[in-house]
Amino acid sequence: MGEKVGFIGLGNMGKPMAVNLARAGVDLTVFDRDPAPVADLVALGAKAADSTAALGRQCDIVEIVVMTDRQVEEVIAGREEGDGLLAGMAPGSLIVIHSTVHPDTCKRMAALAENHQVALIDAAVSGAEARSIAGTLTLIVGGAAEDVARARPIFDIVGEDVFHMGGVGMGQAAKLCNNLMSLVNIQIVEEALNLAKAAGIDEEKMVEIAKVSTGDSWALRNILPMRALISRASHGAANTAKLAGKDLILALKFGESLGIPLDFTDFAVNRARPEK
Repeated sequence: MGEKVGFIGLGNMGKPMAVNLARAGVDLTVFDRDPAPVADLVALGAKAADSTAALGRQCDIVEIVVMTDRQVEEVIAGREEGDGLLAGMAPGSLIVIHSTVHPDTCKRMAALAENHQVALIDAAVSGAEARSIAGTLTLIVGGAAEDVARARPIFDIVGEDVFHMGGVGMGQAAKLCNNLMSLVNIQIVEEALNLAKAAGIDEEKMVEIAKVSTGDSWALRNILPMRALISRASHGAANTAKLAGKDLILALKFGESLGIPLDFTDFAVNRARPEK
């Protein structure tokens, strides 16, 4: 592709996505507060920017993979005058939000970007770190059809399945519904395995039984590998619980904004909170 691409956020999900873009020969510029992953991307041929505004000046399309709504807002709008992507991006540029955030955050940022004649879409990603590395993520997208089509060559490098759900924010809406199903299911699987263990049932045997019974699910089939991955990961179990809690809270707030009671989610939010 001929467009210059920027990438902000080189964590567990973002870095493999950026690596796949660099290896595909994309003209790539990256930014992250941690210099280590930036150096790794530079070694693959990417350029490094020293600020979000500087990255914005150099790129036609910018992808964002940070953790929270506030971080997304700061990346786009900046913390102070002259900071943020919109301080640098030229009219006609495109911002892609991959982070899992509230749909209303995407709508607010899209309205702000429009004031600068910059387009914005949300393209939430699902599939966890392993599929980010493999370039087989699912992308759940919201935005104008022409903007989604413009970003499609990028999506085809980092992902396998792309779903265009409608206008800005609709990708996030669908992602929150997916995460709600997944995260609550993971908690139930953990409780069931704890019960089995207390009853003297071998955990791996219980998983094998459930795989061919009515207890089967993605969470069940991935619970043991996920545990091993979390134990090896630098971010550890505490940060994983924090991320899970964040996504459940987002789903709960989204439900509240639509007047939809999510009683099980409310309960799961309290269970997912990490110990203080």
